[in-house]
Amino acid sequence: MRRAFFRLLCTLILALSAGNAFSEALSMDEQVDAQFRKARAVGGAFVVAQNGSIVYERYFGVQQKSTNVPVTEKTYFKCASVTKFVTGIGLLKMMDDGILDPDTDISVYLGYKAGNPRYENQPITLRHLMSHTSGINEEGSYSKKSSILSDMIAYDKKAKSNFRDVAPGAQYRYSNFGAGITGAIVESVTGEDVSTFMRHYLFAPLGIDAAYTATQIAEPDYIVATYHQDGDLYQAPSYMLRQEYEAVADPDHHYRTTVGSLLIRPRDLTRLGIAACGDGSVDGIQVLSAEALDRMREPQSPETTGITEKSPYSFFCIRQDTVLTERTVYGHQGTSEGIVCNLYFEPESQLVICVMTNGCRTARDDGVMTLTRRLASIAEEAFLK
Repeated sequence: MRRAFFRLLCTLILALSAGNAFSEALSMDEQVDAQFRKARAVGGAFVVAQNGSIVYERYFGVQQKSTNVPVTEKTYFKCASVTKFVTGIGLLKMMDDGILDPDTDISVYLGYKAGNPRYENQPITLRHLMSHTSGINEEGSYSKKSSILSDMIAYDKKAKSNFRDVAPGAQYRYSNFGAGITGAIVESVTGEDVSTFMRHYLFAPLGIDAAYTATQIAEPDYIVATYHQDGDLYQAPSYMLRQEYEAVADPDHHYRTTVGSLLIRPRDLTRLGIAACGDGSVDGIQVLSAEALDRMREPQSPETTGITEKSPYSFFCIRQDTVLTERTVYGHQGTSEGIVCNLYFEPESQLVICVMTNGCRTARDDGVMTLTRRLASIAEEAFLK
């Protein structure tokens, strides 16, 4: 009799526990949806991982207003500048494999003497490009999309307008142009266009379908339309698919590819965050070495790596101290028109936060997207307290 009563009691406790967990999940869903609505998101995704596994995901809204196809785990979002972070993982992996070196003159990789003509004896390196301390000026010829890379940065062109009057490593200033040059370097070294190379070098071993061009995406029906902050259409998937992309190495013209064009699914972006957050692996596949992880997170400063002005970035990875309470997170933020994308990870708690939208208000709070701050608070309450 006592045993029967004990079994009944255990069953009741388990049922109540399951009920409470279900209620909490609903409550978290409601909180997340409320934040997407407050930001006037057309469509969005919020994925949280901890200790190497995805522990929460929520999909909101639609891929495209005109079709009303809902956002799901199959939806591809544009990453905006989080493209740089993902590219950085590929570059760090190339360093692991001995293909690239962080402190080699980029001239060696590009095949011509490149750099600031005011400082001919101070080479620009990948470390400079990836910490945004190269002195590259994107307010010069970079603003003209028809410009040729070698014409802009080769020494013999003496194009001073494409460089600020600072030595490499002497000043931090965020540079899309500098980030784009890293893609040109990949093409020069590998002989492949950067999107095709990254697809087989980084993405395919992890079972990820992602590309820097919509034309290489396997399931284009799941590509989002993108919207301005006011909700007006910016780019339809049909427009993205019509954009020509030559899948051949062309460093002189592909210096914008790695700036912000990556399309990827939220779960897959989160999985890359898991690799960066932990021991460099995800789902049993090693992506980066311990040395690469240290490189990704190490502050660039005079005391560490010779960068003479401190930068918040290491190798396309920023350090943020205000996203979570009294914790330093690493990762990247992206925004373009109404797109918001954030990927942050915190190694001590092994928490990874991924936020993606195809159009919303892009208000910021102390430099970080307000939407992301609010969603991070929800994750912190649920998984860290």
